[in-house]
Amino acid sequence: MARSPSLSQRSFDNPFRYSRPVGLDDLIDRDDETDDLLATAREGNNSRLVAPRRFGKTSLLRRVIGEAEADGLLGVYVDFFGVLSLPEVAERIERAYARSLSGGAARWFDGMRRTLRPTLTAGAGGVSATAHLEPATTSLAERLDLPLKMYEKFGKRVIVVFDEFQEVIAADSNADAVLRASIQHHGDAASYIFAGSLVGMMTQLFADRRRAFYAQAQPVPLPPLPADACAEFVSARFTETGKDVGAALGPLLDATLGHPQRTVLLAHAVWRETPKGGTADEATTAAAHQRLMAELGDEFRVVWTDLPAGQRRVLAALAQQEKPYGRGGAGSRGGAVRSSLARLIDRGDIQAADALPSGYRVVDPLLAAWIRSYRSE
Repeated sequence: MARSPSLSQRSFDNPFRYSRPVGLDDLIDRDDETDDLLATAREGNNSRLVAPRRFGKTSLLRRVIGEAEADGLLGVYVDFFGVLSLPEVAERIERAYARSLSGGAARWFDGMRRTLRPTLTAGAGGVSATAHLEPATTSLAERLDLPLKMYEKFGKRVIVVFDEFQEVIAADSNADAVLRASIQHHGDAASYIFAGSLVGMMTQLFADRRRAFYAQAQPVPLPPLPADACAEFVSARFTETGKDVGAALGPLLDATLGHPQRTVLLAHAVWRETPKGGTADEATTAAAHQRLMAELGDEFRVVWTDLPAGQRRVLAALAQQEKPYGRGGAGSRGGAVRSSLARLIDRGDIQAADALPSGYRVVDPLLAAWIRSYRSE
């Protein structure tokens, strides 16, 4: 499968898509992460991918599934976002198989699913309601064991992606033990990629000795995108649509710092500001950035006001690239600052960054810019 974006002539609509996971042609870089995830899966081992929301995680996972299928494996992508119970977890898994499989595997599953115990039924007025027709764990176990049945039928390993995996534990605190009870017996039949956006919960699930999945998945970090890959992508998309990013590119990269969604979002705004057939410059980026910050203001105010005062102070310091403890060191407030740092890391608002003076970075560079502007007014 070709990994570089196609440079064939596209329509002259804005080529930057920022409101949903992007297709394979619009995924920037992530070659190393793709190779790591695929290699671990082919070896029969599991991986975990943890990254803040809007960091390109879902797009990467879909690419991994696509490349696995191109190599003759079977792939199933399950999104657990918003699940509320174990029966709903089972239902999500069943629907994911129906949606992900094709050809002979899809035809086989169409018959197989009719032998599975029910999980949900329609309630009065067409509203879905949980139906405990069988113990929840029994229905779930049947769906978890589908890779074994597929391996018996087709002789192919299944790569199963469990995205937003922390939602399963939020629905049932013992769910990881239930899943582990089935998954540990899958051997050659399946490899799993556990992905999530709540750093704290995912760390607890896989790094806490008391949890069922302790040390059961190889961590794969998802860092910011390299500047050269972002530059190549943005420049190519401008060229394809008859525009030149010109001197706007440098300020765009400086403003987004390799954040996948924010890079595409600002590129979309810069492209819109650039006349048809024209060349963008630094002023174009400045105008696009100003308009974008105004549009995002309400979103950032909600983020800011939802934080306790201590976390706001820490986040404000990091947005200014100042040490969160202040010039005097930890002092009497050291414990409170450490607690705020831990909470912000768990939420995915900040990340450790040894190369920066503060030791941390605000994950969303546009949020950091808004905080700097908001506090200077």
